[in-house]
Amino acid sequence: MKTASRILIFGSDLVLTELVVVALSGLGAELRVAANWPDFERLTARTVFDVVVVLEVAPVRSGRNFFRRIRPRPLRRPEIYVVAWHQAADTVLAMLECGVDQYLSFPLNLSRLRGKVIAALSR
Repeated sequence: MKTASRILIFGSDLVLTELVVVALSGLGAELRVAANWPDFERLTARTVFDVVVVLEVAPVRSGRNFFRRIRPRPLRRPEIYVVAWHQAADTVLAMLECGVDQYLSFPLNLSRLRGKVIAALSR
């Protein structure tokens, strides 16, 4: 029996986080939210996620072992999407080089994000 897919949304902006939660609801996946680093650490310590949506650049660039926490096993590689205001080419390139699968910038197309998540969950 296949276990339910898990999605983690990590962001401190409550309105944006709620918009993304609503956009990703109804996919048959368990949605979890981390509003800060302690929440993120607690959730990733006991759960492996299929998709991680990060709604700001700071956690990825913090050097706090972000990728090691969500990709703990070499055979498990959850999709990581970063949504941010930063659109400079060097910022986007740095995110992709360090392991981000998709970098989306504002204005955010919630339907596009939903479609990307659906595709990732179906793999």
